[in-house]
Amino acid sequence: MIRVGVNGCIGKMGSIICYKILHENDIVLTEAFERSNSESIGMDLGLVLGIEEWKLNIKELKNSENYKMDIIVDFSSEEGFLNSLEYSFSHKIPFISGTTGISEKSIKKMKEYSKNIPILYSSNMSTGINSILKGLEKMKDILNDRKRDIEIIEYHHNKKKDSPSGTALMIAKKISELTKRNINRNGSVTFPRGDEIRIHSLRLGEIYGYHKIIISGNGETIEISHSALSRETFANGVIESIRFLIDKKEGLYSILDIERR
Repeated sequence: MIRVGVNGCIGKMGSIICYKILHENDIVLTEAFERSNSESIGMDLGLVLGIEEWKLNIKELKNSENYKMDIIVDFSSEEGFLNSLEYSFSHKIPFISGTTGISEKSIKKMKEYSKNIPILYSSNMSTGINSILKGLEKMKDILNDRKRDIEIIEYHHNKKKDSPSGTALMIAKKISELTKRNINRNGSVTFPRGDEIRIHSLRLGEIYGYHKIIISGNGETIEISHSALSRETFANGVIESIRFLIDKKEGLYSILDIERR
């Protein structure tokens, strides 16, 4: 049985992950964490989520404590991400995160810590998006054609703080790796157009997540899109990530590594 702790347990993603774990046969939710100033500290997680009593009280994650968990999953904020990362590093347990809006400094620290512990990080845990990333590798010749413009359109719910989304940046970075094009985060038009990947971001209503890649030129337009119909699709990826990472050696992994098994 894999014992899991979730940081950001009452957030939009964290709460769904906790609920999903309850229905797994080989994974058990043993710890639930929230930020230190949360009013939910000390309360039963199930009752806070408005479901039923789970007999699992929400705690503040403290590096000095020894919790009953074999792996920690973080979907919180940059501060929470760093707190979870430090705990995993100090206690030598695997770390999974899909927290977005992380600074380059924090990413650098995660890469450094991955030399000592197994870490799986992905700004999008859905198999669909990651299949698209793999498919882009087969389109390298088209993407490298400087006569073709490449645009990425993404929109999410109006409470999402980071813009562009982590997923849009992940797609853009993948294309940039394949083509050496620069990434334009604000979608403004510059010239020559074939040297850039432009990202356009919208924040609307309660949309879970929509991404479209548009490649246009040489008399044709190619569109690749993905729409998340619920956050459950991301939670399913987290469950698979837990099973994948629990027995891995140190290193930095992504959900693409799961699909290569």
